Amino acid sequence: MRQDEVLSYDLNKNDMNEGFKKLVLQGADIVKPILKERFLMDYILGVGDSDEAFKIFCDAFEMDRQKPVQMIMLKTDKSVSYDDLFYVQNTAESYFGKDHVIWSKTMAGLVLVIVDASMADNTQEILRHILYVAEECYQLDLMAVYSNVTPMVNAPELFRRLKCCTEYSFYSEDVKVLCETEIRINTDCISLTPQYTGIEKAVSGGDEKKASVLMDEFFDELENHKPTPAVAKTYCLELYVCIIRCCEVEKIDVYMKGIVSIQNGKTFREIKNFIVSKAMEIAHANVPKNVNIYSSLIKDTIRIIDENIGNEKLSLRWIAGTILYTNVDYLGKIFKKETGMNFSHYVMEKRMEIAKELIMGGKKDRIYEVAEKVGYGSNSQYFSQVFKKYTGISPLEYKEITRMSLKKTI
Repeated sequence: MRQDEVLSYDLNKNDMNEGFKKLVLQGADIVKPILKERFLMDYILGVGDSDEAFKIFCDAFEMDRQKPVQMIMLKTDKSVSYDDLFYVQNTAESYFGKDHVIWSKTMAGLVLVIVDASMADNTQEILRHILYVAEECYQLDLMAVYSNVTPMVNAPELFRRLKCCTEYSFYSEDVKVLCETEIRINTDCISLTPQYTGIEKAVSGGDEKKASVLMDEFFDELENHKPTPAVAKTYCLELYVCIIRCCEVEKIDVYMKGIVSIQNGKTFREIKNFIVSKAMEIAHANVPKNVNIYSSLIKDTIRIIDENIGNEKLSLRWIAGTILYTNVDYLGKIFKKETGMNFSHYVMEKRMEIAKELIMGGKKDRIYEVAEKVGYGSNSQYFSQVFKKYTGISPLEYKEITRMSLKKTI
């Protein structure tokens, strides 16, 4: 190659290098915000080798790891679109001031904002303005939780704490702006002793007053412990299952659908009101069986039933002919008039309630032994059929549910 050609090549090469360098720098300016957001998000969420990545991030973007910041989390009360969250994010950035916002991000039902410490004295007031705008302009009901001022390096721990704190909205619909230090959600295992059996007996017996008192105690204890919403719903579901076992057999399928209402419940108060209303409804339906003033003939009949509930031969004809010496048809007519049900149905319910108590009592009776004790003799298969029709589940399933409930309360 001639000398002039070499010189021309070197000049072209330099031009190419300068062009490439310029292109890279221009590209870096475009990519820089994306990289910044990605580094911060991975660090806060604890993805991959986030600690090492954060060190690189701080060096690359000249950020002090100990920079004092505040983290704010805005939570919606329902599923919303990306556009709604984007509006909330923009509103938050506008009120805090873009110069003070270090980072903001929309997530599933959340908007996360990190601001410098200079805004700390005005945080509550700013958040109230943001919530007002969200409600008035976008019809969004938000809850805001914010941290104390802390070094940026603590962002992952801040995120975990605030995420947990947003669950406080399950217990409080009234307070919308809170500092993390004002909130207590119990993420540890809790040990409650719910009076499931007592509540079930009160509802089954139509004792509305006692059922109301026991349920108030149950919900007060649960709210005082403030477990996570998932754990609270588990206890509420166990209570609800006990309550709906007390309803009429033909209504069990209708009440079973209420389980979905508890699972999807947004607040503690909503779930409590739902369960209490159903309990009172069922208890009220059971009242007539317990408030009738029986004649002496029917009182004697009920006493004989109670004393002979385990007797296979227990029947209206047996009582009328061998004990009371009265006409069987007359006794059957008076019994239904005063109790509201025929003799066989009354005895069946009595036997099923005793069977439930025997199974629930924690005794080690086998199913065929329970069947014998409540008057079904050796016909345990027929007993199981009647039990399932009465409760909606088999004796073995009832025993397992009871065992799991007892295990949880220990």
